[in-house]
Amino acid sequence: MAVLGVMASHLFPGTTNGPLMRTLGATLTFGATGVDLFFVLSGFLITGILFDSLSDSGFFRKFYARRTLRIFPLYYGVLLTLMLLTPWLGIQWHRMNWVLLVYLQNTDIAGPFYSFHLGSGLSLDHFWSLAVEEQFYLVWPLVVFFIRDRSRLLWACLALSSAALLLRFSLAFHHTIYHTINRSTLCRADSLLMGAALALLLRSQLHDAVLRSAKRVFFLVVALVAALNLARPIIGRRPDWLFAFDASYLSLRYTLMALGSAALIAWCLRPTSVPRRLFENGALRFFGKYSYGLYVLHVVALGFLLKTFRGWIALVTPSKLAAVAGSGFLAFLVAVVAAYASYNLFEKQFLRLKHHFDYDRPRAPKVAIKV
Repeated sequence: MAVLGVMASHLFPGTTNGPLMRTLGATLTFGATGVDLFFVLSGFLITGILFDSLSDSGFFRKFYARRTLRIFPLYYGVLLTLMLLTPWLGIQWHRMNWVLLVYLQNTDIAGPFYSFHLGSGLSLDHFWSLAVEEQFYLVWPLVVFFIRDRSRLLWACLALSSAALLLRFSLAFHHTIYHTINRSTLCRADSLLMGAALALLLRSQLHDAVLRSAKRVFFLVVALVAALNLARPIIGRRPDWLFAFDASYLSLRYTLMALGSAALIAWCLRPTSVPRRLFENGALRFFGKYSYGLYVLHVVALGFLLKTFRGWIALVTPSKLAAVAGSGFLAFLVAVVAAYASYNLFEKQFLRLKHHFDYDRPRAPKVAIKV
């Protein structure tokens, strides 16, 4: 669901012509919040692995080796391919290639990443989220290893999440550019930490209570987000408010999306829940398996593909809707084929090496609820 939402927001640019198209465009744009679900899910899975392997003989070596084998081949494969093709594609890196190599593309170390464009219909704009995750993977194992105690780790999650929220409030109220807040690891840390907290709670005596409350929390967050969105055009620009509404909403939105995502994950862990049955569907499991490749590859040549496909469709019909929908669907098919081929022909060769870094004991967290 996360990767399909993100892809929809990129593949089908919205239009403002008519209420129906505005609604459809807003719905597709909302798919970008799939990144929030990605972050929460990463924090959940990674923290579970780290906490369960605290007594392992190669805690750091195995964790970093397994992450490297999963993430680096495709990431650096894309970068090196583009670098080799630079003369032929006319790519302008503006020193950003060196920043991308060390996962610092969500910083301004080489200039604003959000204004960096490769040209020729190519883009690596979405790589900012990979930098957030890699920076988290670099630091969080150290925190888990040295704190170790589950209760203290939960307090650390709460304290650091609160710090991220307060940082967003401070930056938003000082009119910091949206992209800086959106792409900063410090500002987005609570999304990853919310997932981490869920993993720790499910390894505690609160396990069953957390799963029982997941559905209620999810719908509460949905109601709050809906209410805030409806309130924006009504009170968003009132000058007499002590706090700017848009700044407050920007600050709170990430926390709400993280809480809702964590609740959805917990709800999925109930054996007979509706979302569990939905996400165990074979088609969605297929997209889940290839989600990393889909995310990395679907934007790289998207500008070129959409322009090309729209040109082809224009030869058949002048309809703008047909052009947008048809080009997006064709680009989606290209991304699926590319991700499937990348995984089976390239990434799998590295994944086979993971057995050299197997953990000493099985990691089988308690996930069933007895009610």
